[in-house]
Parts: sequence; C-alpha cells; structure tokens
Amino acid sequence: MLASPARPSQPKRRRSRRGSLTVEMVMVVVVLAIVTVAVVQFGVFFANAQEVALAARVGALEASQTAGLSTTNGDPVPFNVISAIHHQLDSSCIAWAEIRLEHNVTAMLTPVALNSVNPDPPSGFICDPKTNLLAPPSPNTRYVRVTVCVPLNEVFPKALSFFGEQLFPATRTYEHTAIFRYELGTP
Repeated sequence: MLASPARPSQPKRRRSRRGSLTVEMVMVVVVLAIVTVAVVQFGVFFANAQEVALAARVGALEASQTAGLSTTNGDPVPFNVISAIHHQLDSSCIAWAEIRLEHNVTAMLTPVALNSVNPDPPSGFICDPKTNLLAPPSPNTRYVRVTVCVPLNEVFPKALSFFGEQLFPATRTYEHTAIFRYELGTP
C-alpha cells in the first residue's frame, strides 16, 4: 500500500494557520491598545477642561462678592479673585496664563476690563475671549464676567502629541468664561 500524500501536508497547514492567528492577534491588540490610550487621554482633556471651567466659576463667584472693584480699565484683577482661581487650578497642577475680569459695577453701568497676567509661565500666550460683552447680559443689571486663560499644553494631554511635537501652536490657550450677577449693593 502506498501512503496518502495528504497526511504530510496537514501539519504544514496547521503551522501556517497558527502563525497567521498570532499575526492577527498582535494587530488587533495594537489597535485596541491605541484606542484605549486615546480614550483615556481624551478623558484627561475633558477633566482638565472641567477644572478650568470650575476655576472660572469660582473666580466669578469671588468677584461677585468683592467690594470696591477698580473702575479703571487695565488695572489688575483683585488678589482675592486671583487667589481663588489659582487655588482651584493648583489642585490639578494647572497653571493659568491670564485672568480677565469685566464688570459694570460703576455709577453709569459702564463696562470695565481688568487684566492680570501670570508671571510664572512663559509669556506670549494670546488670551482672546470669544465674545465681547459691552452691554450687560440683561439691562440695568450689575455683573462680573471672569475669563480664565490656560496654556493649551496644560489642559491637553502630552501623550497625544506625535513624536514629541504638539498638535497646536505653543501660544494657544484654552479659555473659559463665567458670568455672575454682582451680589453687593450699588457703588
């Protein structure tokens, strides 16, 4: 009797199939690892963005309860407002670049803009609030509006950069604005 030629080729098929399964598994694991890291990093971005939003709300709340806000454009933001914002951001190790406080707590309800730039991080960040409130949100209402500008590299996760290069210019900022009604009486 002659031996069947199909038997010796069967182990070769199993070996080649095992090799292709290994290659497929490696490809799937790599893709799943990349997707998992991306989901985690975007979660970090959204958590940091929420922290900046909370800092803006805390600063606006503090400003709405601050007596004697400066009525001269360009004056610095009061220390207690900066301290409240800095304390909130410090809990997440986020450094702010600029704080802008706009209010109309004047006798004629004219808007005033106060600015403070953080001396610690490198300068050159461009803080440009998306809207300009020349009029109060509702007529005859005293308000404070706080915009917190944070360098984008403080908010955006470092792991999402490719080959050590960030995906955005170094001077870009992430900004959040909060508006509160001024809580104290008329000036």
